[in-house]
Amino acid sequence: MVISLLVSVMLLCQPLHAGIKTVKDYTASNKLIPSDSDVLLLGTKSSVWYELFDGGKSAGFVQQDCVNIQGEFLVLGKECSVYSKPMDGKFQAKYSFGRRFKNFLLVNNSESEIMFSGQKYEVPSDILRFVRPTQMDKESYEPVSIEAVVKLKRENVLISPYIDKTMYVSAMLGVFTSLDGKTWYRLKKLDLRKYAIAVTKEGWLVADTMVSKDFGKNFEEFFPSFAEPYKDSYVKGILVSPQGVDAVYLTFSSKASPGNMTLYMLVSPEQGWRKIYPATDGTAITVPAEDTLSSVLKFVNNKWLKNNKYSKKGRVNIEDIDVGGTGAARTVSMMVTTSIDGKDKDYHVSLSVNYDLVKGWSITHEKWSFI
Repeated sequence: MVISLLVSVMLLCQPLHAGIKTVKDYTASNKLIPSDSDVLLLGTKSSVWYELFDGGKSAGFVQQDCVNIQGEFLVLGKECSVYSKPMDGKFQAKYSFGRRFKNFLLVNNSESEIMFSGQKYEVPSDILRFVRPTQMDKESYEPVSIEAVVKLKRENVLISPYIDKTMYVSAMLGVFTSLDGKTWYRLKKLDLRKYAIAVTKEGWLVADTMVSKDFGKNFEEFFPSFAEPYKDSYVKGILVSPQGVDAVYLTFSSKASPGNMTLYMLVSPEQGWRKIYPATDGTAITVPAEDTLSSVLKFVNNKWLKNNKYSKKGRVNIEDIDVGGTGAARTVSMMVTTSIDGKDKDYHVSLSVNYDLVKGWSITHEKWSFI
């Protein structure tokens, strides 16, 4: 596969673009967004708040990280700011560390970032509705009869917490989806086998180490294959945190040694996967949440391109690049042009690179061939 380095790096991350309309008029940052407006959804974030009651009246809302539950009491674990309502409420007061409340309510709150008329706004998620597509892409979705899906009744059905409420079922014949519970499709981009699946608060479908940000139409690596803990790794389970925090837990095991277990937690797509179990001598190990190709290209562009044997003598340009191999061992084949003292030369460069959980990518062999 020959690709452009620049184009590949630009495609590292694409936001979730779904058909979304508003269900009522809403004013955000003094801008009226009329009912039934078409908006572009850029992301959704959820949070957990506690509503406190004092003397039978609401005293306001505090964030989850402020409180501890001790028996039937809620106790403030630090000095907490109190707001009139979650997310965008007005500041009301500060309550001191150790204050106790017997009456309180747990409140889940969701807020979405949208683009309307070229500007970004933050709005409550409940003012948005998902616009269902009138046609399903035949290259990605294979229609199946409702009778076939009924036979899968013993499998768990997942319903997206995102505003689309898409349904997913994973079975020995693959992963199936429905937008309305009546018309079902098999996701053709996944193999005919059973996957461990989960749905994030953003509506992303996670299937083993892959993720789809467009309801199963396309998939990309979520946990990179080069960092899988065993040569014969398989995903034993996926758990999306139900407590309003952005956390996805991925458990790996080994086919040859089922007793082997490794647990990773997705801190965020930007920060990557943190190894939780087994612990490694106090060293915090984090794996990037990106596909193998993108990770190798970033290494070549940010490290090798600046430190190869010709870079300090002149300019080195990558014309074409091809990445191959499996697991932690990869090969990189490049067509390179050097420009030194005004003279251009073309080379074919071969790299053997290897991934280490602590050190990242490193070069084990490098060969330049003059063309």
